[in-house]
Amino acid sequence: MPRNTSVSALACLLASLALLLAGCFTSSRPKFPLSTAVAALGDGGRYVAYERTSDGSFKREDAFDVRKRADGGYDFTDSKGAVTKLSFHAAGSDRFVVQVVEGDGVHYALMQVRGNEALAFATDCSKQDAAKLRAQGVVVRRLECMIDRVDDPAALFAGLDLGEPSSKLVRE
Repeated sequence: MPRNTSVSALACLLASLALLLAGCFTSSRPKFPLSTAVAALGDGGRYVAYERTSDGSFKREDAFDVRKRADGGYDFTDSKGAVTKLSFHAAGSDRFVVQVVEGDGVHYALMQVRGNEALAFATDCSKQDAAKLRAQGVVVRRLECMIDRVDDPAALFAGLDLGEPSSKLVRE
């Protein structure tokens, strides 16, 4: 699946939002309207990304400027000026679905936000209970899980097994 540079940079930065990885959750149209977006990162700010290494520690990566938009979403701007638009939607007490709308579809990931730190989790559908996914309307394909037929996407994401965080954002 081709992706533009800004989404590629964001995926590297957030490393486990699984926006570019096999097994990601996608849809053809947004499942969450911007009217349900929440300010998970407040008004935004400058964040540094850390990627989880094989030994479980986190390695510093790039910094991003995060700006809250009037429509409830956020703009993530990398050091080259590339902007990725995304929104956060509640899926539990400190769990948020990240929705990224781009030209060829919509991609989803999960984050837990606690204070100045946001943990990103790989939402690889191949590591989830396939029968449970199908029962909720997910169409499991070889490289992705399509959620177009899911009636309650917040419940779907709230019920996913998070596993270990694979990256994090920390406010500078």
